[in-house]
Amino acid sequence: MASLAGKVVLVTGAAQGLGRAYAEHLAGCGAAVALADINGEGAERVAQVIGEAGGRTVAVTMDVSDEASVSRGFAAAQAELGEVSVLVNNAGGVLVPTGSAEEFSLEQWNRVVAVNLGGAWLCARAVIPQMKATGCGRIINIASATFGQGQPIGMAPYIAAKGGVVALTRALARELGPFGVTVNAIAPGLVPPASTEGRAVDAVKLKSIVDLVVAQQCVPRAGVAQDLVGAIEFLASDASAFVTGQLINVDGGWSLAG
Repeated sequence: MASLAGKVVLVTGAAQGLGRAYAEHLAGCGAAVALADINGEGAERVAQVIGEAGGRTVAVTMDVSDEASVSRGFAAAQAELGEVSVLVNNAGGVLVPTGSAEEFSLEQWNRVVAVNLGGAWLCARAVIPQMKATGCGRIINIASATFGQGQPIGMAPYIAAKGGVVALTRALARELGPFGVTVNAIAPGLVPPASTEGRAVDAVKLKSIVDLVVAQQCVPRAGVAQDLVGAIEFLASDASAFVTGQLINVDGGWSLAG
């Protein structure tokens, strides 16, 4: 386990799922962790768990698609923990019911893109000035293996937005490299949620997606959160200082499917 002592990490979408797993793991590596989520109460609960384990943390309510909310959230996190040296842009998701491309409304399309892609840019924009000033920083964007596959069918807004995250990663890596700031992306494969309650994909649809994806992977099982935390830890650490503009697929080999 790499030591992240002295680093201040902000993880978006940290109240549940993969974001929570990333936050708890990074705190265990010694980082001070800001938990940002639109679900402020959920973020507070995770902060309590991390605090009870001896971690230094703060929860902030943040809607990554809202410019003012992002500004307030970063200001609150930095007031409590200090300047953010590592940003994990995790907030996102399918968000709207799946369907064929012609069935999505413009409002649905814009919502998915605003959270998954626009949110990554707004949060990066919030930390870039101080990362450039200090000559050091790590931005880790969470993309998706669906970008390379163009599937599952029925998720065009999400897949398009995640493709945009990969392009944004490469553009920012070019722009920020001269300032000592690295920008990379991780593309998780399928990591099914513990519950489909309140999600855009119901249990029946999720099972069909799991069956489709697992059948195409080299490792024939669905992913779990622990499969991803090692890549996050590496990109957040000093060990990755010469790695930038990269997309790391953590997907059981799904990206090899033709």
